[in-house]
Amino acid sequence: MSILEQRWERIKAAVALEPVDKTPLISGAAAVAAPFTNTKMSEFLSSPEINVTCNIKCTEMMGDVDGIQAPTSIPFGLPVIWLSRIKVPGEDIPDDELWQVAEAEIVQQEDYDKILEQGFPTWYQEFMKNELGDPISRLAPFGAYGPTAVKRFEEAGFPTFKDGSLLTPFEMLCGGRSLEAFLMDDIMEIPDKLLAVFKLIHEYNLDRYEKRFANPETRPYGVWVGGWRGTPSMLSPDMFEEFAWPYFADLVDLCIQYDVVPITHLDSCWDKGLSYFRQFPAKKLVMALDGKTDIRLAKEIVGDKMCIMGDVPAEILAFGTPQDTYDYCVKLIRDIGPTGFMLCSGCDIPFNAKLENVQMMSKACIDEAKRQ
Repeated sequence: MSILEQRWERIKAAVALEPVDKTPLISGAAAVAAPFTNTKMSEFLSSPEINVTCNIKCTEMMGDVDGIQAPTSIPFGLPVIWLSRIKVPGEDIPDDELWQVAEAEIVQQEDYDKILEQGFPTWYQEFMKNELGDPISRLAPFGAYGPTAVKRFEEAGFPTFKDGSLLTPFEMLCGGRSLEAFLMDDIMEIPDKLLAVFKLIHEYNLDRYEKRFANPETRPYGVWVGGWRGTPSMLSPDMFEEFAWPYFADLVDLCIQYDVVPITHLDSCWDKGLSYFRQFPAKKLVMALDGKTDIRLAKEIVGDKMCIMGDVPAEILAFGTPQDTYDYCVKLIRDIGPTGFMLCSGCDIPFNAKLENVQMMSKACIDEAKRQ
């Protein structure tokens, strides 16, 4: 069995809540691949080939990594999913700084009327070109390179565990409207109109996601189903159940229908919403946490139904010591594992992470495997 096959077997066993020979380590590397490989950010973003080469080298530097969550690491998809402008290194900001989302109220309430009159796809395409600098065109070469990127990682021995992100209408519009305007002016003042717009956006998203999943050549093993702001800590229970959860649950169900693993990427605190996840079939999804949700509470509530992934916090990877990181990881593996758990950073590894800290994640997995 090749190392690639061994790693796939380990990942699939973890998702299925079966015993593993070693806790799988999943890479959360994104922009950090540039500083780890001494590459300027502007160069890192200049071509798919350079980007993937840096990402592979970064993954190898991290240690015994079992899977990756992004063959390419670029900011050009952020406007597409968040309807927000970005500042790109070498263009809007110095060429060795981290890209930035410049969130502002660029979607207006009048845009809701346009969406209802002309349909979301037409409005969306015009908005991309007129307001966001046509990010779809910038994404095109990276999208075309996608199959090659996955193949290159496989040749290096690394499975692509996650390849793609599914978004709810809440997350998309919240970015374009800005948080305060979206919560106070839209949800509070025009809820019925907002829900009508949500319906059109959700239908558009479901259609394009299903087309990708239905084609075996484009169907990924796993995707993120993201929950960043439409969370139980941000919204009241009634708001969460009306504006966020039904759309999130639909996306999870779509993934399961096509045997794609929904990696529910839960940023922020989901403590009050963990029980909602019990509605899904067992051994079909992964709950990925970022350090804000109580991961031990998650294990107690849903650990018998789904694999849990996480949740080494950004502050430890950036400001802690190697021993701090190692101790945190070992405790996670012992408390949450050894079955039904994959070790990963909480969300992405931060841009200012220390390599020696990141490498402790691998060491913890290896050492605990020997101890079992």
